[in-house]
Amino acid sequence: MIRISNIKIYDDISDESVFNIVIQKYKILKSNINEWCISKKSIDARKKDDVHYSYSIDIDIKNEEKYLKNKNISKVKEFVKFNISHKLEKSINPVIVGAGPSGLFAALTFVKNGYKPIIIEQGECVEKRKQTVDNFINRGILNTYSNVQFGEGGAGTFSDGKLTTGINSPYCRTVLEDFVKFGAPEQILYLTKPHIGTDNLINIIKNMREYIISNGGQFLFNTKFIDFETVNNSISKISILHLDTNLVETIDTNVLILAIGHSSRDTFNKIYDKGLLLEPKNFSVGVRIEHLQSEIDKSQYGTITKLKLPASDYKLAYHSPTGRSCYTFCMCPGGTVMPSSSEINTIVTNRYELFC
Repeated sequence: MIRISNIKIYDDISDESVFNIVIQKYKILKSNINEWCISKKSIDARKKDDVHYSYSIDIDIKNEEKYLKNKNISKVKEFVKFNISHKLEKSINPVIVGAGPSGLFAALTFVKNGYKPIIIEQGECVEKRKQTVDNFINRGILNTYSNVQFGEGGAGTFSDGKLTTGINSPYCRTVLEDFVKFGAPEQILYLTKPHIGTDNLINIIKNMREYIISNGGQFLFNTKFIDFETVNNSISKISILHLDTNLVETIDTNVLILAIGHSSRDTFNKIYDKGLLLEPKNFSVGVRIEHLQSEIDKSQYGTITKLKLPASDYKLAYHSPTGRSCYTFCMCPGGTVMPSSSEINTIVTNRYELFC
């Protein structure tokens, strides 16, 4: 395929219209095109008197070599998906603790390779979790196991589902494709700052779960991981507590993934008490800063453009000579401040975006 880049568009038009403009400009016959897709869309607002959309389009076309002479046209690098080598016994089910993003995608990876994982989650499934969150917002009743921060889908489920990362991994594309497979809008494949939206995410997470179950996976909600046993330095079984019945159950397994967040401090204590190696990692301490959205839009977009642009964001970073850094993260333009507590007698607020 060839990629045509630096496509400037000054109107709010459909992808199809952008495509027609491009093939007309580069004198490409539709009859020579096998398929095409948008590969990138961003907002270029560096010059306030020249704000526009910047597109790139990939086209599978006959005689592609003759188009490569143009500086805006290049050959698309083939995307190579990595195969995961695995030599696990399929007679024993792997166990995943936590149904946030890490846990869900670990489960997806298992079922894609023919395994039937068991996912342990102390919070609720996402549909019941939504009801519990609404109950907290409207009536102030807090469930410490299932709330805005904890439960199926993780904290991102209720913070608009941003899909940005600083890493450069081939698996990033796989994650986006999986989201689209389960109901996310296809635009996340090419937007420079994609997000799914909370309203969409609830259904997408549900679809992921149903797919995993249909392939032999099992979800145990309202269930807490409390202990594990080892034989010859390998996992042999785990213990779980069913919060609804207060019953303890053991599960035999030789594979355990702890995809846990900060709701599981007791799990880290358990690992430490058993003498397993724990390595600290750097973390950032943040504060929430609010700006008038109108002022940020004016600063970023200016006042001339007639484009129907989304609420603007920004990114700032400072690196001191001492090695300490200060930077913005988790930008939530146009969001709503809402209560996000997860512990009794605490007040936590955060800013979330809700999109239908």
